[in-house]
Amino acid sequence: MKPYNIGISPLGPSRKVKAAIRKAIKDINSGSRDAQVRFEQLLLSRYGLGHDNLLLANSLKELVYAIPQALKARNVLIIGPADNLYRDAARSAGAQIEFLDGREEAGYMPDLSVLGEKSGSFDMAYMASPNRITGRVMDDGKLREAIERLSDGACVLVIDESLIAFTQQDSLMERVQKKRNIIVLQTTACYYGLAGLELAAAASSGAVIAALRERIHGELHLPAVVAARAAMKDSAFRRMTSTFIEEERRLLQRAVSGLHGIGLYGSDSNVLLFKHHPCMAGVARMARKAGLAAELYEGRDGSGPALLRISIMRHEHNLRLIKILKKVCAEEE
Repeated sequence: MKPYNIGISPLGPSRKVKAAIRKAIKDINSGSRDAQVRFEQLLLSRYGLGHDNLLLANSLKELVYAIPQALKARNVLIIGPADNLYRDAARSAGAQIEFLDGREEAGYMPDLSVLGEKSGSFDMAYMASPNRITGRVMDDGKLREAIERLSDGACVLVIDESLIAFTQQDSLMERVQKKRNIIVLQTTACYYGLAGLELAAAASSGAVIAALRERIHGELHLPAVVAARAAMKDSAFRRMTSTFIEEERRLLQRAVSGLHGIGLYGSDSNVLLFKHHPCMAGVARMARKAGLAAELYEGRDGSGPALLRISIMRHEHNLRLIKILKKVCAEEE
């Protein structure tokens, strides 16, 4: 069994996407410009964007690193819990970093009400919705309020929507023309299962996108562009994925509810976070040895309580994780 990566759909890429990739490889010498134009038009139409509001790149990481450099950010707020990618990108730009982490009693959801006090202290802020550690989406009303508070202090909010397609939440890409202080990022890596053939997109104001273009160099890969368009047009695959993820999430939640002392925080996506329990370190070790999508999360500096972070896998592998949970946690009692 090939090891899983957390956050990546176990169902992708779809058969239609694989067929599109095979065809693209046959046409590899023809260049990617026509395919890129067709894919860009799909995104522009879906989110009501202008050409100046959209930029494509070969990976989410490329965009995340380019943003603080393009904005010449000196003070960056990371709203967490968060992937270390944001911290590393801010450091590479020479920025000072402050963290706003969610607390355990709030299910690790950050308190955005404090942003009014901090809005004038930062050039930019990173946040993921859904959160890539907990799988939870940010409340839409609170998110709108956060955008307004940060705009008062001329702070640009970068919103990572890597997991958005797993949820029923609308993308904030639709708002970038009205809200000039947000940058919205998406990737084909997670929902469409294209981590090895990734394509990423940034949507923002024309001025921000122009600045980013100065930092993003190189051509897009033709198979990645073709795969992205085929994936987004495959509505049957999206329906199947949504049904599968919901059913498997319920399976895991039911199984956990029958284990004494074991609990899950709420999730809106394919990523789930277990509450602290002494058995979690053992579960993480055994699960990773088996190649399952599970890891220990102990906060950004490794000093927090041991929480098990997983993402939904194929049915038989979710059952294997449940078996490991029952075995290891029963031994800890």
